[in-house]
Amino acid sequence: MTSLLDSTPDPLLTLEPHRNATVRELFGIDSDMTVPVFAERDSHVPEIDEAYRFDPQTTLAICAGFSFDRRVMVQGYHGTGKSTHIEQVAAKLNWPLVRVNLDSHVSRIDLVGKDAIVLKDGKQITEFREGMLPWALQRPIALVFDEYDAGRPDVMFVIQRVLEAQGRLTLLDQNRVIRPNKYFRLFSTTNTIGLGDTSGLYHGTQQINQGQMDRWNIVTTLNYLDHDVETDIVVAKAPEWNTAEGKRTIAAMVRVADMT
Repeated sequence: MTSLLDSTPDPLLTLEPHRNATVRELFGIDSDMTVPVFAERDSHVPEIDEAYRFDPQTTLAICAGFSFDRRVMVQGYHGTGKSTHIEQVAAKLNWPLVRVNLDSHVSRIDLVGKDAIVLKDGKQITEFREGMLPWALQRPIALVFDEYDAGRPDVMFVIQRVLEAQGRLTLLDQNRVIRPNKYFRLFSTTNTIGLGDTSGLYHGTQQINQGQMDRWNIVTTLNYLDHDVETDIVVAKAPEWNTAEGKRTIAAMVRVADMT
């Protein structure tokens, strides 16, 4: 018996943006850059956080990635909201997004795919099941590699060819070459910037091959927000604290957080 999942076409395969909008219109940033916007909200599109504050420099870098098909790496300390920033930009654009955490257990098989035994027409057969990379590459997906500097060095080279502009992915086991979807985008977040942990804060991170680092078109840094901005964000998230006394309490909480 044929699986319903195998016979149902994926609507993502034909999804395309319906208009271009300026960064000024979408994010209130003084720039004439235009970004593609999708009309439909797919299930992979992140939820919009109405209280989110966009960092102008980081937003422009991410929007350049979406608009011009550039590979964008967002670097910064823990807790600065690197992944969330990419998610919220994608949410504004209705752009489907998938996050992959590159921990030490992610293998080549996870990214590329593997042969699996499946039941088809009442018989067991061996069938190739695509991994995350070829699946996303064929769709208008913004693929985000979280903790990019924690990935195993041997696994990172699987991504090497895809980092090129319109880089194709070769599946050796299938004798296939996959061309990327016109609206496939690639992002990453990292604590270090390819040189390993020089601060002592990020044990377990790896040095990244500089040939691969060079393929990231845009590298932007997202730092911690100013005290007053963080206070305003907390107030926006918890409007019941939007009083003089409440703001003083929140300001004190943020001040304590600044010490850590």
